[in-house]
Amino acid sequence: MPVFRPEEFVSSEVEKELLAKLKSEGKRGRIIAGGTGFYELARRGYIPEVKTIVSIMGLNLSYVRNTREHVAIGATTTLQSLLESQAVMEPGLEAIDDALKEIRPVQVRNVATVGGEICISVPIVDLPTALLACDASLRIVSEKDERTLRLDEFYIDAFLTKLRYGEFVKEIILPKPQNIEGKSSKRASAFLKFGRTAYDFNLINCAVMLSCELSTKKIQKIKISLGGIKRTPMRATEVEEKLENRRPEENRILESVQASFSKTNLLPSVHGSNEYKHELLPIIVRDCVMKAYDRSLQNN
Repeated sequence: MPVFRPEEFVSSEVEKELLAKLKSEGKRGRIIAGGTGFYELARRGYIPEVKTIVSIMGLNLSYVRNTREHVAIGATTTLQSLLESQAVMEPGLEAIDDALKEIRPVQVRNVATVGGEICISVPIVDLPTALLACDASLRIVSEKDERTLRLDEFYIDAFLTKLRYGEFVKEIILPKPQNIEGKSSKRASAFLKFGRTAYDFNLINCAVMLSCELSTKKIQKIKISLGGIKRTPMRATEVEEKLENRRPEENRILESVQASFSKTNLLPSVHGSNEYKHELLPIIVRDCVMKAYDRSLQNN
């Protein structure tokens, strides 16, 4: 196994200094925040080329700003701080609250950061799936400029994102669902995961965001994000199309998932084969859709 032997650790309270260092190091440099994901990558020999570790923990990026239009989350905000902020209890953002509570033990939540959970880009983590369903965007900075990228455009493959050399994620932005919905409908979201134990990584996870038309109780729009079945989180667009403009029925949800993924090879692991995940997936999606749907009616 390749050995991880870094040569330099850089920390600063000046953003431009860290960005310049990142740019000069290229693939030899790597951002660190809470370090939980970084530790796993290093321990497993996945980043032997990294010689310079650049910490962004001195940049005062630990915050949750709840405005009328959106929730803005600093990249070094810990998972526990986000959970305790109550911002993710806003109607429509409940999936994020659900996902944070599934990340155990609390010692991990106290150290792991929101930016780290996003940027590690592995299929076994939970928060990115929930953030995808909630239409998250990322504010990305470099020496020269700043850009905003939707999270559903961010991932390329496991361990590979659209971050360029010399860039890092500075902020995560969540739009407020109630500001884009009319009075005739309500939004709600939910997240579910399945793992071997309550403390384990997921075999499959699912996040759902939907809007319910109050007079007919039909699903107007729905967004279903899935993790653990491919190398990056993905949308279940075929299932979404089959559930829109109708009331959810459990059998219809099960059949829709089975039909949509019948010819798809799901990402196997030592704890869950392709066949096993095919059995689990319809149940997880059904339960998550119904959880979000029930919340939308309660939000009325």
